[in-house]
Amino acid sequence: MLKTSVRLLLLGLGLALLLVLFARLDRAAVLGALVHVGPAGFIAVVAAGLMLTACLASGLYPLLADKASMRLVFAARQLRDSAGDILPFTQVGGIALGMRVLGLGGVPPARAVAAGVVDVTTELLAQSLFVLTGIALAAPAIRADTRLGPYLDWLVAGAVLFAAGVFVFAFVQLMGSHLAERLLGAESFGGKTASFREAIHALYRQRLRIILSVGLHFLGWCASGLWLWVVFWAAGAPIAPASAIAIQSLLEALRSVTVFIPAAIGVQEAGYAALVPLFGLAPETGIAVSLLRRARDIAVGVPALLAWQWVEMHKLRK
Repeated sequence: MLKTSVRLLLLGLGLALLLVLFARLDRAAVLGALVHVGPAGFIAVVAAGLMLTACLASGLYPLLADKASMRLVFAARQLRDSAGDILPFTQVGGIALGMRVLGLGGVPPARAVAAGVVDVTTELLAQSLFVLTGIALAAPAIRADTRLGPYLDWLVAGAVLFAAGVFVFAFVQLMGSHLAERLLGAESFGGKTASFREAIHALYRQRLRIILSVGLHFLGWCASGLWLWVVFWAAGAPIAPASAIAIQSLLEALRSVTVFIPAAIGVQEAGYAALVPLFGLAPETGIAVSLLRRARDIAVGVPALLAWQWVEMHKLRK
């Protein structure tokens, strides 16, 4: 009950922030950018978004190459993102749903959970590299900005600490699985404690797969910047691909810091509105891009979530 109340409170704060943004900015300019997209532009955004999902999903595949197809991995990633972007969950809830999809696809539960946890770890490490890349690309614009310039060194330090935290997270996974087995016993939860420990340690011993997962996730994050470039093009505000990558990296860093806010409501809009002026665009363009991103999430996510429910009901009937 308390968790639900806190989630609703955070959701309300995000919505309040969104309303403040709309009250202060030129709503006609936002609407004009959205109208400029048109059906063809929106189809391009959706198609590019599906390609992006495939790129982001590829980082999980090396961890499940002998247990799952690329189609199942894609479905798990799509459901994970859809839940985090549409439902009143945090991104953590979306990750749990992704693990559930792997289980529905026939991956043993312990392996599905272990792969999901390791996948989050390799993705976070890749994301820290992506953020550092984005900071490097945005550094000239940040230095020239009187508001953000003094904080550039702090941004770099934060990204480095974030990367260090990921390594600590991996260490905690390994030690925590040992501790859980000792405290609960290897046969607790039907032997699943021991199975999970064995699965997660087996994955971390396969260093080439871990390195490949990090590399694919990094390419996926870079692809997210190129997808944003397509969104700006569709909105009639073309920018350089490097600028789009820089904006997306800093925006995703902001979303990670505020991971506890459901669907990043308000935070995503404020982030785009604050970042796009660094590259010569109006804040209203940032709001339009954020709304276009949400429209794409709904157009793809709702059918994906309905398909998942159909699978769950079909399994229940069996």
